[in-house]
Amino acid sequence: MNKTKRLLALLLALVMVATTMAACSKSEGGGQTTKPTQAPAQTQGGDDTKAPETTAGETQGDETQAPAGEQTWDGEVTDINVMLMDLRGISENAQPVIDAMNEITEKTIGVRIHVTWAGTGDYATQLNLSISGNEQLDLAMIAPIEASSFTTLSSNGQLMDITEYMNNEGKDALALVKDYIGAYSIEGKIYGIPTYRNYGSSVYLIMRKDILEQVGMMEKAQNLSKWSEVEEIFAAVAEQTDLAPIAGAKNVSYQPGALFGDDSFANTTSFDNLSDVLNVVRTDNEGNVTLLQEDEAYRKQMDMVRSWYDKGWIYKDSLVTTDHVDTLLKAGVAFSAIETSELGVETSKLEATGYDMLCVELVPNMIGSSYVNKFGLCVPVTAQEPEAAVRWINALFTNPDLTNLLVWGREGEDYVMVNGEADYPEGKDASSVAYHTADFLYGNYFNAHPWAGNGADFREVALNALKSSPVSPYLGFAVDQSNLTNTIAAITSVVDKYKGTIYCGAYTDAEYDEFVASLKTAGVEEYLAAYQEQLKAWMEANK
Repeated sequence: MNKTKRLLALLLALVMVATTMAACSKSEGGGQTTKPTQAPAQTQGGDDTKAPETTAGETQGDETQAPAGEQTWDGEVTDINVMLMDLRGISENAQPVIDAMNEITEKTIGVRIHVTWAGTGDYATQLNLSISGNEQLDLAMIAPIEASSFTTLSSNGQLMDITEYMNNEGKDALALVKDYIGAYSIEGKIYGIPTYRNYGSSVYLIMRKDILEQVGMMEKAQNLSKWSEVEEIFAAVAEQTDLAPIAGAKNVSYQPGALFGDDSFANTTSFDNLSDVLNVVRTDNEGNVTLLQEDEAYRKQMDMVRSWYDKGWIYKDSLVTTDHVDTLLKAGVAFSAIETSELGVETSKLEATGYDMLCVELVPNMIGSSYVNKFGLCVPVTAQEPEAAVRWINALFTNPDLTNLLVWGREGEDYVMVNGEADYPEGKDASSVAYHTADFLYGNYFNAHPWAGNGADFREVALNALKSSPVSPYLGFAVDQSNLTNTIAAITSVVDKYKGTIYCGAYTDAEYDEFVASLKTAGVEEYLAAYQEQLKAWMEANK
């Protein structure tokens, strides 16, 4: 905005005596930003600036985006630094997509983003180095990696309280996730916002269809109901192919919140682990918190995995690899994996691995805070432009053009629309397209075009699935670990030492008992007691 226009705007404001010119944060160019010349349309939250209360069990309405209204920014542009996780190696081709997004946001909300991408293996490290180094980082992604999880970042004091910003600059986005914002809140203060997606998920056994056909086990796989039947398939794969029957990345079968412990899938137990990234918390429906490793069903589950390891069915490098199981499947070294995923898993796994997969649901998960705050956006304490960052969040959640750019790239270049679905342009696929990521990572999943194979009505189906998913009685509970820093460090050291051998089944009874004893020495009982005390207080306040 030049000096003449700024002076005219100021004079107009004084003459009208309608409002004072709003002063925003300084941009990197040293100027000041001003708010849109048109006020945003009224949001679902109306004029109330109080943070919406979260009620466990409530469901969102039919809206997939809050009304945003047309607006034009009449002011200087604020630059913000953003860090995002690169799930599929697209960062080197991402700048044209970011440029296209900036072309929209510079004109509508006065924000230009500069993105630092980090792969799944080093995202948490880069994020923490940036914050600890006091670098300007205005917006970052929450990811289900221990050091970049909401629980860890909030407990370490690395996240900014953005309640006021969300109630003003982020009203539209906040209205969309009002029933779930408790998963990103502590003592009523908002420290982030979850990706708005289908939080309902299930644990799946994912198997390559071509291998099932090859070993003559397709019909059995399509009708699985017991682990003993799964083991028959594993045995056939081991005997007739060179593939490892099951992939593992230091976590072969344990999925947070699911306990098998019985041959029949029907007897699997679902529980809310209260966003515990150390995987030591076990809850029941009465609000009791206990040590997961001492649960009888958990021990039976791990012993089943141990039998697979002893038979040579688990991928041989599982104890040392950091590769995601999708990477191992894509590399052709394994036949199957056990993963938590959502509606449309068949299509997403085809995209991730290049193979047609048979995905057998083992157990549906309850929607708890750990599934809601799995992916989201936060403003680190080192942010210099928090207001602009939240304004950008609001635009991402409410503008489908921004969502589709960030998820699928540029239409015509990275994807084309065919009968209401996004698909690769002619002659391109997952291995050759320049930019293509995942719809569940950022912003508003319900605003993204459905990908080919899911159906043009997939987003509507997904929204209905969200409404019908089982809900944890503790949805909205978020633990404060700020007084447990030393205890968490001690427990983490123990978990890091043993989790490879335990999760992959490469342990003896003595080693398992040593693991449990070491957890107790590290203070796990104090850790569980803190969870118990806070959960009890939360339950009393949310009767």
